[in-house]
Order: sequence, then C-alpha cells, then structure tokens
Amino acid sequence: MNDNLIPYAITEMFCAASTVAILFRLNDTIGSEHEIMELKRIVYAYLGMLATDIVYAFNESGLLTLNPFVYAANNAATITCVTLGCYFWFRYVEDRLRQDAFPKRYARVLITIPLVLVIVLDVISIFTGWIFYIDENGSYQASEPFFFVQAVVNYAYLLIPTVEALWMSRKTKSKTLRREYLFYPVYMIVPLICGMLEDELSNVPILALCIFMIILIYFLSIQSRQVSSDALTGLNNRRWLRQYLGGKLETASVEKPIALFMIDINGFGTINNLYGYIEGDNALRSFATALRMTATRYNAFAARFGDDEFCLVIDVPDRSPEEIAYGIEVSLQTALSVMEVEKKPYTLSVSIGHAICDHSEARVDEFIERARDVLEEDQARHRHIDPVSA
Repeated sequence: MNDNLIPYAITEMFCAASTVAILFRLNDTIGSEHEIMELKRIVYAYLGMLATDIVYAFNESGLLTLNPFVYAANNAATITCVTLGCYFWFRYVEDRLRQDAFPKRYARVLITIPLVLVIVLDVISIFTGWIFYIDENGSYQASEPFFFVQAVVNYAYLLIPTVEALWMSRKTKSKTLRREYLFYPVYMIVPLICGMLEDELSNVPILALCIFMIILIYFLSIQSRQVSSDALTGLNNRRWLRQYLGGKLETASVEKPIALFMIDINGFGTINNLYGYIEGDNALRSFATALRMTATRYNAFAARFGDDEFCLVIDVPDRSPEEIAYGIEVSLQTALSVMEVEKKPYTLSVSIGHAICDHSEARVDEFIERARDVLEEDQARHRHIDPVSA
C-alpha cells in the first residue's frame, strides 16, 4: 500500500475537473473548426490518461482492489492514451506548420504506423508483460526493451514537430508566424523534461500537471488570437485589418505608398446553394490557404473582410496596381490548383479591386470604399462566371 499516491490521485482529479471545464468552452466560436477538433482530441487523450492513472493510484494505495487482468488492462489504456496524446499533438502542429501543403495518403499512413505498433504492444503486454507487467505484489512494473520502444515513439511524435517549428521560425518573415512557431518548442521542452523526471518522482503527477498547463495556456492563446483572427479561416479579421490600415495610412507617402487589394470569390453563393454551407466553409478555408501563400509571395498582410471578401495590404508596390492584381490572381489560381488533391465539382475564381494611398490624410473607411468601387467594376465583368461550370 502506498499512501503517498492518494494526494497524487486527488491532484489528477482536480486536473481532470479543470480540463472538462475547458472542454465545454471549446467550440468554433473561439477558433476554426479544424483547430478546435484537433485540440479536443488532445484533451480526450489527456482525460483518458488521467482517468486510468487515477485508477492506478487508487489500486496502488489500496483504496481499490483490481484483479491482475483488469489492472493490466487499465495500465495498457494509460500507455495508449499517452501515445495518442503525443500523436494528436504531432498531427496538430504539423497541420499548423504545413497549412500550404496537404500530405499524401501514404504519408498519413506512415506516421500512424508507430501509434498502431504501440497500441498492439500495449494490448499484448496484458498477457506477455512485454511493455509492463503486474508483479506478485499486484504492483505495476515497466519492462524492457519494449517499454523503450513506446518511449521512443512518444518522444519522436513530440520532438519532430518541435525541431520543424524551430527551423520554420527562422525561415519565415512573418513576425506573427514566428511567434506561433516558437510557441510549440517552448511548451514542448517542459513536458519532455518532466516525462524524464516522472520515474524519479513517481509519487508526484509531474507529467499530468505539465500537460494540463500546456492545454490551459494554449486554450488561452486561442482565445486571445480571436481578437485579431477570423475563426473560420485563421486569417486576420476585419477589426485587425482596420487597425492595421489605420497605422499604415498614417505613414503613407509618395515614397512609401500603401496598396489595398479587395478580393471577392465569383459566384460563391452558388456553391452554398448547391452543396451546402459546410462545403462552402471548406471552399473558404481552401481559398484562405491559397491567399496566405500569395501573401507570403508579396510580403503582404492578408485578412478576411467578411463573407467571401478578402483583402491584401501591400507596402511600396513597384508595379502598377493592375499588374499586381493580375499577379495576385495568377498566384491564387496556381495555389488553388496545387491544393486540389480531391477534385471539386466547382472552380474558384476571383474579382479584384484596388486602391493606392500615397499621403497620410486618407481615412480608413474612404480608402476601403475606393478599393470596393474598383472591385464592383471587376465583379460586373465576371457576373457571367458560374463556379460549377467554370
């Protein structure tokens, strides 16, 4: 009997209760549907780990008495949930790092193979003791060498995206993206260290506390990002666009003009009417990814203005606005064609309007209206385009 594990279990129960409270707040009003879904999977794996670990603590402390088979199955579930949490974190970070690239099916299968291997070994260990076994005193004990295999898989799922995030933080020119990329390695270092200390301080739920801290901090960071981000597309929102434009227009001059390009998806209502709003949202997300790629090429500020209208703000255009608008349209179509892994029954095309400001007196609303006036002229030329037959 280990009385020291009773406070261990109580601590994890508080972590579980707090995590459930966070889970109820996770919805698509604070982030994109895909982002929230991935975070929920991490939370579910964490709650599974806590539930089974609490059972472990109660059994070791004598408050529960489980037969060896049930106790072994409970420990197998704990190990599986830990690996699932690492796997879902890997998927989430890879998705965030590679928003412009869509992994092939064989790549998704390859990264899932280690997870399946660990789960199979966990289940087999109930009978063979390869990863763990229940000793003659009814206590959990780790085995070698297969326990090492499980640890390697977990650390690989955590370390690979951590290294990639560090590399991409040095590569990107965007300060916003750099901050996000640095977020992942910073908050992965702590659980990596704590996981190593878990065996040395077995009566303290260090790993559980660290994972809860990461979930809490990331939940709060998602909420804070929504002040400036569009929940559906992840682009900057209209509020942040207006604030950004206000600052840019104050410093605009003949030497440093500011260009605003307003972009509208032609016939977008037809997609909603024929295929439903879910597919319409998918189309908007795909377009936002293409716009993000285009913004990187032009070192531009990208935002969703509303519905199917988007904006790019570009400093010091060295060509005529008509040439830049054409380049944006070509870049968008190239990005969309690269992303079309699955053939869609519609084609996305755009109308583009623009405005140039070369003095500091311009007002944000007036500047936007000038770009919209040109956009409406371009829309009139594209009214005959049907995205389904295009």
